[in-house]
Amino acid sequence: MFGRSHENRRRPKGGTVLQAKLSADASGDAHPGLRRWIIRTSVLLTLMASVAVGGWWLRENWINRIPALAIREVIVEVDGVLSPEEVRRLAGVPLGRNILSVDLPQLRDRLQNHPRIASARIIAEFPGSLLIRIRERLPLVAVEPLSKNGLQARYLLDESGHLLLPLDSSSAPTEAVAAESALPVLIGYHAQRPTAQADTLRALEFVKTYELAQPGSLPDIRSISIAEPGVLMVTTDTSAEITFAARDYGTQLQRWGDILNQLKELKESRMIQSLDLSVSQNSPIRWNTPPSVPTPSEAPERGSRLKPKRIPRRSHV
Repeated sequence: MFGRSHENRRRPKGGTVLQAKLSADASGDAHPGLRRWIIRTSVLLTLMASVAVGGWWLRENWINRIPALAIREVIVEVDGVLSPEEVRRLAGVPLGRNILSVDLPQLRDRLQNHPRIASARIIAEFPGSLLIRIRERLPLVAVEPLSKNGLQARYLLDESGHLLLPLDSSSAPTEAVAAESALPVLIGYHAQRPTAQADTLRALEFVKTYELAQPGSLPDIRSISIAEPGVLMVTTDTSAEITFAARDYGTQLQRWGDILNQLKELKESRMIQSLDLSVSQNSPIRWNTPPSVPTPSEAPERGSRLKPKRIPRRSHV
């Protein structure tokens, strides 16, 4: 009657309550696992914090106070113009400090921030010695770029192309200052030029190869120009202009040396005015015979000019 079905009157009451209870029981079953995870994590973090604090306390109150681990000497090995005393000052590690309290990577990075230091190696020699090995940057050429206001500055480049300031004549050894002032000048160096880095590295590679030649076999170099792409224009102390292809420098230097040796053997008074070694066969050559210039056999040998060099030294304090 009135559209009601018998099924609705027979429907058991409390179905919604039972479903809510089952849902609550199901969610309650997941809480113990979550609680266990939280407890384990808290215990683990507490243990880690306790170990860290305990290790710090142990280091500060026992290990760092062991007299046998106090630094008794700082050994410095240098190979250039830096003095061992200057390296010790840069390191800032006093005698008596516990050797385990020295942060070796941080000390290395601090030393390598010095513009003259290429690499630094720090070795803790137990129980109480600290060894500092320094490899300095060795300048190969000088560059004299013009600034925006038209002033000309002078910088030095090491074998990797790293810019260096010249030594201060008031504090550096006189011989080292004179050697750097006599370095060949790299002409055409412009840091903003797209090919500047590649051209500069090729010129530096040439200088390194040139320095390996037999002493006295080649004249000193006054300047190297990288203005022309693909070649190096070298000017010597005798004002000779030698053109090199930007490759295979050893072979070209050998050919240059052979020509000079032939002049000496023949006792020729002629001198080279220009030589194009970039031409591998029948290299064009022009001669110059100035009356006041000495013959090649009387010309000063290469090596008479001072050059920056490595001078290994070891100092104990």
